Amino acid sequence: MKLIMTGGGDSEHFEEIDQFFISLLSTDPKLLFIPLAGDPENFNDGLERIQGTFSTIHFEKIEMCLDLEELEWEYLKNFDAIYIDGGNTFTLMEEIRNTHFYELIHRFIHHGGVINGDSAGAIILGSHLETAHFGETPDENLANIISYQGLNLLGQYAIHCHYQESEKKEVQEFVEEFGFPVIALHENSAICVNDREIEVIGEASATIFTHKSVEVVLPGHKKLME
Repeated sequence: MKLIMTGGGDSEHFEEIDQFFISLLSTDPKLLFIPLAGDPENFNDGLERIQGTFSTIHFEKIEMCLDLEELEWEYLKNFDAIYIDGGNTFTLMEEIRNTHFYELIHRFIHHGGVINGDSAGAIILGSHLETAHFGETPDENLANIISYQGLNLLGQYAIHCHYQESEKKEVQEFVEEFGFPVIALHENSAICVNDREIEVIGEASATIFTHKSVEVVLPGHKKLME
């Protein structure tokens, strides 16, 4: 299992993260871009941004998926990676729950595919969506979803993006109330999860909150998930 989760900052801070992402892929990789957390009016702009971001890397193909319900394995298996863009976490999860994307993404990972989730696209990969409500600019539950369960690709770990030190108490209270550990990512940081090992990449640290401790993991350092 290879996952990259970024904290949701500006792409100008992601050069190292993007290069790390590419290093996980084969020669002439193919990328599927999923922008469904964002505003539909900006989907094409998002595709252009992704194409520009990876213009020096020469993806053989970058395609955009706008309907998860129509996504089939025979199509998906032709890609090396999926990039799930940021936006509103709850809008994205509603799109996923109305489809068989959960089964497809597990099958994709099992066959060696790499998932790259940014902000909302990272949060939904974790165990719980409550973290999307943290901070000064929280996501609204515009989709009015009832269950806050994520895709659970990290076991019990939830992901919090756009993390600031002022939110430390809020995250700790969540850990105590809900029982889920949290990996908090600054906007210019990311993690790569390779099976049960976490490696911090980018310009800033990641902070791991558990019942036992609060641990800051610096860029370039690794840690096994408990």
